[in-house]
Amino acid sequence: MKKEQTDFLVIGSGLAGLAFALEASKHGKVVVLTKAGVQDSNTSWAQGGIAAAVGESDDWRLHEEDTLIAGAGLCDPDAVRMLVQNAPQAIEWLAKLGARFDLGASNELDLGREGGHSRNRIVHHADKTGWEVERAVSAAVRANPNIVVYQFCFVTDLLMSGGRCVGATGTIPDVGQVMFTARATMVATGGVGKVYDSTTNPRVATGDGVALAQKVGANIANMEFQQFHPTTLHHPQLSGFLITEAMRGAGATLRNHNGRRFMFDYDSRLELAPRDVVARSIAREMQKLETWCVYLDPTHLPSELLQEEFPTIWKRLSEIGLLIDRDWIPVVPAQHYSCGGVVTDLNGRTNVPGLYASGEVSCTGVHGANRLASNSLLEAIVFSFKAAEVVQAEPTEVPEVQEPKSPTCLPENEAILLRHALQKLMSAQAGIFRTTAGLQEASDKIASALTQYDTQATAGFSAYSAETRNLLINAQLIVNGALARTENVGLHYNADLDK
Repeated sequence: MKKEQTDFLVIGSGLAGLAFALEASKHGKVVVLTKAGVQDSNTSWAQGGIAAAVGESDDWRLHEEDTLIAGAGLCDPDAVRMLVQNAPQAIEWLAKLGARFDLGASNELDLGREGGHSRNRIVHHADKTGWEVERAVSAAVRANPNIVVYQFCFVTDLLMSGGRCVGATGTIPDVGQVMFTARATMVATGGVGKVYDSTTNPRVATGDGVALAQKVGANIANMEFQQFHPTTLHHPQLSGFLITEAMRGAGATLRNHNGRRFMFDYDSRLELAPRDVVARSIAREMQKLETWCVYLDPTHLPSELLQEEFPTIWKRLSEIGLLIDRDWIPVVPAQHYSCGGVVTDLNGRTNVPGLYASGEVSCTGVHGANRLASNSLLEAIVFSFKAAEVVQAEPTEVPEVQEPKSPTCLPENEAILLRHALQKLMSAQAGIFRTTAGLQEASDKIASALTQYDTQATAGFSAYSAETRNLLINAQLIVNGALARTENVGLHYNADLDK
């Protein structure tokens, strides 16, 4: 088996992984492994922006308070404080890399507002901030001689020696398996969205990092807190397309099939309530009226504002015949973000020596039971920076590691059936509304599917099939976490607990 040694290994090429790579490269050689192209990540899909208390009427204490309120009492206060206090520096770092942010008339940052925020504090680049951030960070990585990127490398195992993580094994097309050894390994593989039938996540979001970390004994927590974005497009030609929360921040309202603005019935904050509240309110309204969607109404907003602030949404919807200055937008909630994951300390360390995690794959304590809008890109930068500060203290000698066994996978035709059945099961039993009986049914079926996979996995390597097993592991963690949760809080709602 081919072997390569580096100082620091990164699995994943979203903002968390690349921010760590850029900072860690100051202390040694960095290898980045990504299972698709460098820019195929959740980062690129982020529309809204990055939350930072940089406005004249704002303060980090207000950002802290809003984050704690959204987290419904389950945030780690120390993690939240570190996050919000480091937000302005994160914006400055991105700007120095060449990220372009929208400016107002006085040439200051044009700050948007989203649900759960008490001030305008969303730094953005129109409605494709994530794309712009990934562009700037990727360019910096390509220009850095201390960073090597392997694209289309699927990581199958983390390498362990004496209880310590010392790298990973990846499978590369036309090369085969390669052992990458390193002083420290950063898992930054993003979310788990493809465990559900309907998600805003890209195809790569299959929970690989959580499954890898759990396999070597890393602590996993809060996976039951799956955030559903309230407003994703309900249209056969563009299913799952995200309509940014910033549109509601700009004044768009939610209406039911009767044309009534229904958020008055559910929360005094109306459309700017936290995402868990808005998503549940939409779901209840759809159940009550027995309809398949609700509508986001931006038609009272100036056409010029809509075109300038939301050019991507304007263009994509106009291509399917929806003119957002004239038409209501049909929307439904869809899985969007995982608030749980691999548990870390304030420096990104897991309980496994040598193993770090950052970004959506991690559970830093920042989000608690519900993520405040636009804190995700910020978290990725802040915690990756902290990790990069401490990795230089890791041992410089990397021990020899025994070659792992070649991976075996379920045949793809069977993996396809398992994956589709899992996605329908999770959407039905572990979505916005849950019941104990439904969760138990899901738990039993997932356990059976894992047994089927492992007993019938005889074929050679298949990335699709390997992803399917990772999805089963993540689904099991979500469902078992939900069964163990004895109170309704944040994103977890079990109807039986209200009886």
